Amino acid sequence: MATAVLNEKLEVFKKSIDDITTVLKKTDEAALYVKPSETEWSAMQIVSHVLEAVDFWVDDLEALLVVPGAKWGRNHEHVRRLAAVDENVVFRIKKEDAITALQNLVPKVEKALVKVEEEDLVKTAPSYNPNFDGKPLSFLVDHLIVKHVTGHYGQLVRHLEKVQ
Repeated sequence: MATAVLNEKLEVFKKSIDDITTVLKKTDEAALYVKPSETEWSAMQIVSHVLEAVDFWVDDLEALLVVPGAKWGRNHEHVRRLAAVDENVVFRIKKEDAITALQNLVPKVEKALVKVEEEDLVKTAPSYNPNFDGKPLSFLVDHLIVKHVTGHYGQLVRHLEKVQ
């Protein structure tokens, strides 16, 4: 792993995953599928999105380490992203399976971050998402993996407060 900064980011990621799994364990399973409003995701949709998104961004991170400068990313209309939050898909996810899958993200992220060298963090590449175009690899790690999960933890808590 490149730096103490990446170690710190991994710890923040682990804590966010632990926080999410703690909330899931304490929440009645039925409440996880209730949407606070027609325009908001249910808690389980949030969890499903986190699972899919982290998997997607870690795969892109690892690919960029192999092929630096390759075009990467996606927009909000990416098919896997949309499928992950589809209610028909989400209703099939059981709480215990979601908890296990979330916990399994930690070693996946750790395994990817171990491969990152200091000089990799400043490398840039074009992106399919114009908002991410030319961003350094550190952006992918910090914003799309770590802060993304932290933000969705907060969203999960807010949504459950509305439906319980």
